[in-house]
Amino acid sequence: MAQKLNKTQQEQTLVRAQRQELKHELAEQYAQRSRNVTYRRRRTTFLVLGVIGILALVFSVLVLWPAPTSQPLGGIPVGTAAPQFNLPVYGGSGIGSSIDLHTLRGHPVILNFWSASCLPCLAEVPYLQRVYARDAAQGKFVLVGVNQEDPKDGIRTFGTNYHVTYPLLFDPVGAVNQQYNVTAIPTTYFIDSNGIVRSVFVQPLTPETMKQGLASVGVSFS
Repeated sequence: MAQKLNKTQQEQTLVRAQRQELKHELAEQYAQRSRNVTYRRRRTTFLVLGVIGILALVFSVLVLWPAPTSQPLGGIPVGTAAPQFNLPVYGGSGIGSSIDLHTLRGHPVILNFWSASCLPCLAEVPYLQRVYARDAAQGKFVLVGVNQEDPKDGIRTFGTNYHVTYPLLFDPVGAVNQQYNVTAIPTTYFIDSNGIVRSVFVQPLTPETMKQGLASVGVSFS
């Protein structure tokens, strides 16, 4: 009888030990699972913060990156001497004469390459005429247009129709366009009184770019 009781007690003790061991295993598994969840959450948080940091860096670079300068696309570098030329005047003022860039030394020059078949040019010409009538005609600077694409007789008609009073030059074989590496029109060079290119704009001029270009050759504009 005593042996039977001892055996029963041993079995009960063994069962309790197994239960206790099972509890420890379950507790350990739960703890491990919690640690895994915490690790995954931390990893996800770090990844999200990393992505946010990268996006913030990219945004800062885009915002703080210097704005494009008025350097031409494949044109004459700013700071170099403007190529010399002598072209006949076929429209605007001075028809029948010619203009030699060298003789304009001592005066800032706006050199505008244009064509009657260029829609942005057609929108730009009235603005150039207003600027010329207000400032250039007063001797602050010289404004000339250079055309290579249109028939020379058409340049005079264009000047009359658009009431242009600044000289419109004809580049018969496109040599000056090649010298200035004009790849798109309108293209406008701002040349200082010493014959040095100071600004170039491959786009229709606006009051803002006109002010910027004239400032680069020492002329105030408002």
